[in-house]
Order: sequence, then C-alpha cells, then structure tokens
Amino acid sequence: MSDGGRHFCTCDDLKCPCNPNNPQNLAKGNFGCDACIRKNLALGEVPTCMFVNLGDTTDWHDWSVEGFAEFVRLHPRDPEVRRQMAARAKAFDAAHNGADKKDA
Repeated sequence: MSDGGRHFCTCDDLKCPCNPNNPQNLAKGNFGCDACIRKNLALGEVPTCMFVNLGDTTDWHDWSVEGFAEFVRLHPRDPEVRRQMAARAKAFDAAHNGADKKDA
C-alpha cells in the first residue's frame, strides 16, 4: 500500500474483510492474498489488485472475470502505470526491509 501499510496490498478498500491492512484484521491471521483469492474464485471475480495494476478503478464496478477482460481492453497497461506500480513495490520494500530484519 502506498501509505506504508503493514502488508503490501494495492487495494485501498480498507473495509474489505480480506484486506490485510484493514485495522480489524491487523491482529488476526488468515487475511490477505490467500483469503482474497479464495473469495474471488468463489465469486467468479478477479482481485482488485489486478485491476489497480492496470489503471484507475474509481468508476469501475464489474469485478467479474469478464469485467476484467473488458477493463484490460479499455486500460492497456502503459509504461507510466508500470513505473508507478514498480515504484510502489520498491517503496514498500524499502520501508519494510528494516522491520523484517528486526523480526528475524
């Protein structure tokens, strides 16, 4: 997350019960990618992070597999979005590498 959340998650929906940065989930286990993917597979949907990796999802409401195909068609991944996602991952890693070493 760009705000330095404890877990890397590009989904900004902090109300989502699967989002590992949801304040209610921070002290619990079994949240994050595993739970999100299980939920999305059961619903025939694609995780939000896949959409966010391609572009702005502000006005998007169809998270289905078919909706993802349409989103990809409408939002080809351009070099600027690739750069933004790489920078987001790099910033998260830089902010958390010291914490990981302290926990070891």
